[in-house]
Amino acid sequence: MSVVDLLQHSELFMGLSREQIECIAALGHEVTCNAGDVIISEGAPSDKIYIVCRGLVEVEVGRGVLPDVPGAPQLSSIVCLGEGQIFGEMALVDSGVRSATVRCAQDNTVLYAIPNQSFRELFERDHTIGFIVMRNIATDLSFKLRHRNLQVRLAGGRI
Repeated sequence: MSVVDLLQHSELFMGLSREQIECIAALGHEVTCNAGDVIISEGAPSDKIYIVCRGLVEVEVGRGVLPDVPGAPQLSSIVCLGEGQIFGEMALVDSGVRSATVRCAQDNTVLYAIPNQSFRELFERDHTIGFIVMRNIATDLSFKLRHRNLQVRLAGGRI
């Protein structure tokens, strides 16, 4: 599957035309990594967004990111991401540091890396692309926050 096809099926780019997605795909490049390779580190500066083209990565969130809430995990939690899934997108919103560590979980995993600066320059040239991508990020973050708040409530914690 081509990068454009992968991006077309991603929730982050939902609502964009194929031509707009081709503009986004033109910004990046492929990166191949092997099991155990650290792709991004929690607390490091954010400079790229990544799409998994082939293979698997693990996302580890340390307790430094989680609030001190009763019932919240005290050890790193691990989530696996596979083909078509995206990580690093939060930095497009706030240019903040990485909130998680992402490691490659399979040899020959192929990622598509897009520099944040290139994304921002595209957003300045095409406000429609910028609006749609930011709206999709906001929708995703809102869903995740509501889900997290529900988990904390169910665990008896306060928000």
